[in-house]
Amino acid sequence: MTVEGLERLVDFYAAGSQLAGLAFCVNMQRALFGSSVWETLIDDYDPALGDDQPALQRSGEARGMAALRRNGANQFKVWVDRARHHGIEAFLTMRMNDCHGLEGHGDFWSGHRSRGSDQGHFSSHATEFWKSRPDLRRAPYRYERSFEGAFNYAEEEVQAHHLALIAEVMERYDMDGFELDWMRWMFMFRPGYEAEGCQVLCGFLEKVLELKRTAEKKWGHPIQLRHRIPAEPQTCLALGFDVPAWVDMGAADQIILSCFGSATNFDYPIALWRRLVGKQTKILALVESIARPYPGSAVDSYHFLFAAASAALERGADGVYLFNECYGEPYPGGRRELLCQMLNTLGSPDTLAKVVRRHAVAYPQVRAAGEGIRTSLPVPLTNAHIGVDPGRWAENVTVRIAVGRKVESARHILRLGFSGDTILEALRKITFRVNAEPVSICEAPAYPDCMPKAFPTRDNAEFPEQVAQTLHFEIPYEILKNDVNVVEFEPLPGPGQLEWAEILVIPA
Repeated sequence: MTVEGLERLVDFYAAGSQLAGLAFCVNMQRALFGSSVWETLIDDYDPALGDDQPALQRSGEARGMAALRRNGANQFKVWVDRARHHGIEAFLTMRMNDCHGLEGHGDFWSGHRSRGSDQGHFSSHATEFWKSRPDLRRAPYRYERSFEGAFNYAEEEVQAHHLALIAEVMERYDMDGFELDWMRWMFMFRPGYEAEGCQVLCGFLEKVLELKRTAEKKWGHPIQLRHRIPAEPQTCLALGFDVPAWVDMGAADQIILSCFGSATNFDYPIALWRRLVGKQTKILALVESIARPYPGSAVDSYHFLFAAASAALERGADGVYLFNECYGEPYPGGRRELLCQMLNTLGSPDTLAKVVRRHAVAYPQVRAAGEGIRTSLPVPLTNAHIGVDPGRWAENVTVRIAVGRKVESARHILRLGFSGDTILEALRKITFRVNAEPVSICEAPAYPDCMPKAFPTRDNAEFPEQVAQTLHFEIPYEILKNDVNVVEFEPLPGPGQLEWAEILVIPA
């Protein structure tokens, strides 16, 4: 937490051969710098009292801020200046409705605790403004998770609160761009008022544009605006985010199609977004390391992260974006080396062709309350509703898997996982097809882990716990397609269900 240490952090990322930019977060519910308009994590910190005081017991973030103050280090100025020194684009990013730790205040505002209260380490981050104004929350009448405590942007005081921080950040810091993170935490309006919210946020962004123009005059150069948003256009509208309108008004130079909770999306609708936002707006795709085929089922592996990057770039994304894959740079012996590999691999189809990729069937998992979740899995082998689903008229089972760019020198393996009650021997006797062509069963392939040897693997399992048995199929290069591949088979009616589907790309 010194100027030298702050510069060293940027130097680490700058060594990544494919890194285009860095984004530094200025807030959670409290400001992460000495703000004059927002409460900070260390408002009650007294340098004269030493380390034994409540302000330093709250979190590592609070202790870090205190050290910065003691050392006289202005972290955002140092970081932005150091990024520019390396020719790296420097954004500051603001969480537009952060809810971390609000569950810890369940007793305060609802009289009971929610089940699954898992953010105790953030429970002291709630502001006095939030505590004293339950009338400004989106759903103060119920308490399930932190989302219910999010601010309601239809309230003028809520808009003014957030605009004050934006104005302060733009006045203080000479940045290349400002990022509005709507994914923390997506819910901006009272339930049922999201349609009106589209106009509310357009009005809010008009005021942001005014602040941006003032800052551009002060600093003497353009400042880009970027938004982190849900992956699906309809979900954006259902939440009050009219992104095409933001583009039309000149308030969206970049968008980041995003997932949540470290669960990645292999199927971003890049082509649809391109039609909606045009060629001038950059489209970035967030990639993560967890694959969720459906709620309650997940596998954690960095092979998914490389696969999601390949899939997004093949569809025309302008770049990929990492969110929670930082924090590893100070720790040599595994995590640091893995992060280095990511910074030298994720930005190019050519380098992604050299690493193992696991392209799984997953669901978007970001949605407005009440929206359908669009899961493809699990699929019962016996269809109970013949003739009513165009995706499965009869017993035929079909899944679609996006593989990014296929690799001529690699093996491409289809891997299907089934529940324990599935009669696997019956499945071995039927024909499985990829893109209408039969494929042959093969042995489970061996492939190297993408982790450095010293790194404690994040793979918690090869498959979700619901997968009891698997079949593998060799896919000839000639029948595989870039991007989407259609897998189909017609099982005999019987017990069991398809729980998992992926295509592995294993370089030679």
